[in-house]
Amino acid sequence: MIAGERESQADGTSLDWTALSGLEQEILMDLREKGPDCAKFLSRRFSVHPSEMMNLLNNLKERAWIERVKGTFLHKKGLKRPKHMNHTYFQLSRPGELEIRRCLRSGREA
Repeated sequence: MIAGERESQADGTSLDWTALSGLEQEILMDLREKGPDCAKFLSRRFSVHPSEMMNLLNNLKERAWIERVKGTFLHKKGLKRPKHMNHTYFQLSRPGELEIRRCLRSGREA
């Protein structure tokens, strides 16, 4: 890949860190550091109403930054055993993780 070129998605869109709001960037960094989480707990952590958090997460999902966690049990760092998922959990998508990693390497604030 040529330096500076963005990861293109199957639908032709590209991930652009600078197009995200500050809160969206914080959510992505939180998911990167702490692993998959649901809207309920993210909304508590960021002091945002759960419906607003769900809208933010759906927006990030539509733009291919995050994806829903598949399955009925969550295997998360720090848990002694898998947790049954009673909520919809989200995690960084592979392209989202790569774009954040690229931003961190290039020195841009991510």
